[in-house]
Amino acid sequence: MAVSYITAAATQRLQVVADGMQGKTYAASTGTASAPSLVIGTSSFVNTQGTASVTSSTTGVLAIIPLPTGGISVSGRTLTLISSAQSATASGSGTAANAAIITNAGTIHTGGLTVGTSGTDVVIGATAISSGQQVTVSSATINHPA
Repeated sequence: MAVSYITAAATQRLQVVADGMQGKTYAASTGTASAPSLVIGTSSFVNTQGTASVTSSTTGVLAIIPLPTGGISVSGRTLTLISSAQSATASGSGTAANAAIITNAGTIHTGGLTVGTSGTDVVIGATAISSGQQVTVSSATINHPA
C-alpha cells in the first residue's frame, strides 16, 4: 500500500522537492535558487535520480528545456513546474516517452515523469520529435499521492 499523507504534509514535502530542483538547501524556502531544466527523452533515456552530467548528447535525450528560476510552485498536492509554455530546440530524434528534472549542474533531481500530448506529467505538442524541431511543453506537474 502506498504511503498516504495529509495535505499539509504533502505540500511541505513537494516544496522541499521544488527547492532541491533549484539547487536550494533541503529546507522549505531557503537558499538561493538556480534554474533547473526539464529533459525530454526517449524510452532509452535513463532518468533515475542522482544520475550526473545529463547533457544533450546523453543517450535518449531529445531536448533540454530550461525552466525559469522561481517558476516552480506548490499548491495542495500539486507541484507545477511551469507557469507558461516553455520551448527549446530538439537535439535528438525519436519518440518522447519520459522526462526528468535536472539541476543547473546537470544532475537528475526528479525522474520517471511521463510525457505525452495529454493526461501525462509533462504535456507536449507531439511525441514524435526530430532534431532541430522546436519542442514546446505546455504543462508540467507532479502530483503527490493521496
